[in-house]
Amino acid sequence: MLTVAINGLRGRVGQELVKVIDAHSELYQLTDFQSKSIDDGGERQFDLALVSSENTQVVIDFSAPDLCEQVLNTCITNNLPLVIGTTGFDNVQLQQIEAAARQIPVLLSPNMSLSVNVLFKVCQMVAARLSKAEVEITESHHRYKKDAPSGTAIRLGEAIAAGRGHDFEQVACYNRYGKHNATRSPEEIGFSVIRGGDIVGRHSVEFIYDGEILNLTSEITNRGSFASGALQAAEFLVKQPAGFYTMEDVLGLRDI
Repeated sequence: MLTVAINGLRGRVGQELVKVIDAHSELYQLTDFQSKSIDDGGERQFDLALVSSENTQVVIDFSAPDLCEQVLNTCITNNLPLVIGTTGFDNVQLQQIEAAARQIPVLLSPNMSLSVNVLFKVCQMVAARLSKAEVEITESHHRYKKDAPSGTAIRLGEAIAAGRGHDFEQVACYNRYGKHNATRSPEEIGFSVIRGGDIVGRHSVEFIYDGEILNLTSEITNRGSFASGALQAAEFLVKQPAGFYTMEDVLGLRDI
């Protein structure tokens, strides 16, 4: 039985985590203080002061970047593994996460879907083999998503750049509007963003040559896939020493 504390319990993925935990009560248990707040019709809050190694085995964070430091400090103080599914971190926050991973096990992924994480690896492999193809990434999400491009789209771009030995920041193209010369460079990775309706998440990567296109697409139709992936990550992480991990480690993809 894995006892889980969820930061961001009231969010969309947090609510899905509760559903999956309830549906698999033989495997998972929500921390006592969070369970009571749900039973009492409370706000389902994550109270940092109540988290300890006595009532929690792992923390899963689907909240906001500005809460990052607080959650990291709580997990370090209580020596608790931390699974992070939050996106939109700046460089300073990423450095804080990496520093925390020297003291506790930390897993960070912009997307907890198992299939999307396989897509990261596939795109890296395809990019290396179709090294001259022009690459365009299109991502679609619901109207309320705050960051753009999505963390998943950026991670796809990073995987493609890594597969070709390129510096991602040098080849990423987020905007072509108003350019004096809008002609694309051969190494450019273009990004397009769609926001509307209740789209959970769709990402398409096109490898384009004259006369042919390879299109790799992942579409998430239910946030339950994020919750299931996060719990699988949590099961993996509680068995690991301090260090920085990704879903590649969970799925055994690192050495492929």
